[in-house]
Amino acid sequence: MTKTIYLVRHGQTFFNFHHKVQGRCDSPLTDLGIRQVVKTREYFKQAGLKFQYAYSSTQERAVDTLEILVPQMPYVRLKDLRERDYGIYEGDDEYLLPWNNGGANTIETMEAPEDTVVRMSRAVSFILDRMEDGETALVAGHGEILARYLRFATGETAFPGFRNAAYARLEYADDNPEKASFIETGWPAEGLA
Repeated sequence: MTKTIYLVRHGQTFFNFHHKVQGRCDSPLTDLGIRQVVKTREYFKQAGLKFQYAYSSTQERAVDTLEILVPQMPYVRLKDLRERDYGIYEGDDEYLLPWNNGGANTIETMEAPEDTVVRMSRAVSFILDRMEDGETALVAGHGEILARYLRFATGETAFPGFRNAAYARLEYADDNPEKASFIETGWPAEGLA
C-alpha cells in the first residue's frame, strides 16, 4: 500500500499580480486567485478525491487556499511549510532578485535553498507519520518550497514548478519523506483570466 500527498500552490495573490517578491511576507488572494482555487476544488471533486488530512503553511495565502479547497474540513497549520525567506528582497520587485541579474541563487540575508528542502522534508515526515496506508493528505503551500521539495524527493529535476493553484500528486511506499513517486501534476485553472 501507499500514502498519497497532493501538493497545491496557493492561488494568485496581490504580490504575484504585481510581480513582487513574496516569501515570508504575505498578501491576499486576488479575485482571480480565488477563482483559480475554486477551479482546482471542482477538479478534485469531479475526480472523486477524498482527503483524510489537510495541512497548510501558516501564511494567509496558503490558509485561504486550503479553506477554499476543503471548506469545513479541520486542518493543521505547519510552520515548516512556509515559503522561503528572501531576506532583504521581501516585497521588492522580482527583477531585483540576484539570479534575475546573473547573480547567486542566495545571499547572506536569504534562507538557503537546501534549508527549504530540509524544512519541507520535516513537514512531510510529520504528515506521513500520521497517515495510514491508502490514505490521502492535501497540503497547501508555496511555489518555490513545493517545487524544490518535489525535485529533491522524486528526482524529477526538470519539474518546471507550480503555477498558481496547480497541484502535484506524490506517492510514498514507506514513511521516507526523501523518496516519493511523482504520479501526476495538473493546473485545472489554466486559461482563467
